[in-house]
Amino acid sequence: MAEKDETSRNDSVLEEMISLEGGTIESVEADSVQINQGGVRSIVATDVELNRGSALTIQAENVSMQGSAAFVTQAETIASTESSTFSSISEVANIRESRIGVVIAKEARMENSTAVVLLARQVHGSVETVLDTRGAALAGIVAGISVGLVLFVGNLLSRRR
Repeated sequence: MAEKDETSRNDSVLEEMISLEGGTIESVEADSVQINQGGVRSIVATDVELNRGSALTIQAENVSMQGSAAFVTQAETIASTESSTFSSISEVANIRESRIGVVIAKEARMENSTAVVLLARQVHGSVETVLDTRGAALAGIVAGISVGLVLFVGNLLSRRR
């Protein structure tokens, strides 16, 4: 087990168990990672607990976030409470009072949360989305038609010269 209680930045850590209290680490590969008020650029682990911390990317089997932020989270199971994530990709997402950009999951359980895009086979709970699966497909079709028309008109105008 490796414990870090310093505020300096380390390049990378490979251990069975990582517990970080404050400070930052470039990358972590471990079976279990616990971070309290710290930051990590990249985490690859079996289990990740992030408590008032931040991570750029997380790849794990189980992720638990409490009052934390992550850019990309990919896991079998994600539990997020009062956290923010740009992108969450999982089999099961349990999200409470959190803000997520894109949620992709087989099953999403959301409570008082907001997602810009929600793509899930099953959704349980109250969630506020800007785009759901149908809306995302419709937005893609409209964007494709718009780009096609702009290119078509541009091609016609360039032929006239």
